[in-house]
Amino acid sequence: MEHVEPNSEAIHRETDKKTEWQYFDENSNPVHLSKVVHKDKPLIYIYPFGYSRERGVTKKKVHTVELRGWEKIKNIPTSLRSGSTVKLTVGKLKLLMNFIYQSFPEVEKVIVDKNGSSRFSAKTITFNFQDLERVLKAISKETRTYETRKKTAIANELAKVTQKVSPRTTKLSKGALSHHLSFYSDDVSLSEADVDAVLSLISLTPSLNVSVTENFIQTKDKINVAYLDDVIKKFKELMRVKNDNEKNWQSFFESHGWILANIFPFQVVLKGREAYVGGKTIENKEGRVVDFLYQNGFKDNYALLEIKTHNKTLIRKKPYRAPDTFSAHEDLSGAISQCLDQKSTFLTDMGQKYKALDPKVILVVGQKSNLDENQASCFELLRSNQKNVDIVTFDELLEKIKGLKDVLQT
Repeated sequence: MEHVEPNSEAIHRETDKKTEWQYFDENSNPVHLSKVVHKDKPLIYIYPFGYSRERGVTKKKVHTVELRGWEKIKNIPTSLRSGSTVKLTVGKLKLLMNFIYQSFPEVEKVIVDKNGSSRFSAKTITFNFQDLERVLKAISKETRTYETRKKTAIANELAKVTQKVSPRTTKLSKGALSHHLSFYSDDVSLSEADVDAVLSLISLTPSLNVSVTENFIQTKDKINVAYLDDVIKKFKELMRVKNDNEKNWQSFFESHGWILANIFPFQVVLKGREAYVGGKTIENKEGRVVDFLYQNGFKDNYALLEIKTHNKTLIRKKPYRAPDTFSAHEDLSGAISQCLDQKSTFLTDMGQKYKALDPKVILVVGQKSNLDENQASCFELLRSNQKNVDIVTFDELLEKIKGLKDVLQT
């Protein structure tokens, strides 16, 4: 046998049926059978290993790679080899094998079959080559996407601390969004910011590129339904609170202003939260503040909206006259008086400065579902005879939101 370069791979034995390759150590001694190429059939065996002078030969976890359908090393696709070497520990193949090691801890052999089927067992993994190529291409795509996002994130964070680095943006190519969402389960919880981002993305798309089909409209409806689910969930959580949580309700309605806006039979624009409506004394005290102040779409009138809590009592439990006549509870009568005072003060102090003919006043308070049949009847009579204050209960608002969701779902 001719002299072999130390620490190299070379042909050790050749017959009519196969060629065997060995790895030669620093003394040019053969120490490991590294691969076998058959001549009588398209079959190649690779035997992965490691070698160092101190430890000698170390076998890899997968000690056999069988390549079916290729006659020569040079014919093996470059996705599986580098030059004349087949390695499972480089690039995307390494990422794949790391996953396989975790999922199949007993694996010892990997087969790549040019024409056969993919099969997975505890100790042997068989890939159809086309299946393997698809997996490797997917890994490459995700790796490129990750690298782009990583560089963009680094640049954007650095741009916040120095003007010498410019922020970057990444182009969202066709199919990228659906591909990204395919990684997530159907159990999705969307925040209002998530919904705004998706709708903003749709609005940025040129109209020529969007087919306004039934499917597109249904997609927008699904987004809105997911958002409404989140709103309903938060609404119910606030309804379960036992203490006085008026400030929490005000914050909730400020975040979801459309809920209150839908109470009005006409278009309104929010002019202010906790708005001053007049009434201060000469000592600059006792000013009236309404929770929400709205202006109508024609800007020739205003509307005052006062928020109490769902825990406020609407009707007294004890009948005013037995058995079925009930009077308003002081929670309700006091709130009505407050609303009337705010309206009167607003007209007196602000009516000349701002166009305000006869401001509409709405009071959100209590829960009608807490009333029995006779109490509910008395409440409806009282409410319908209140010409200056419209009374809406919290559970009625919740039903309005649920009704909107039902419309979108159908």
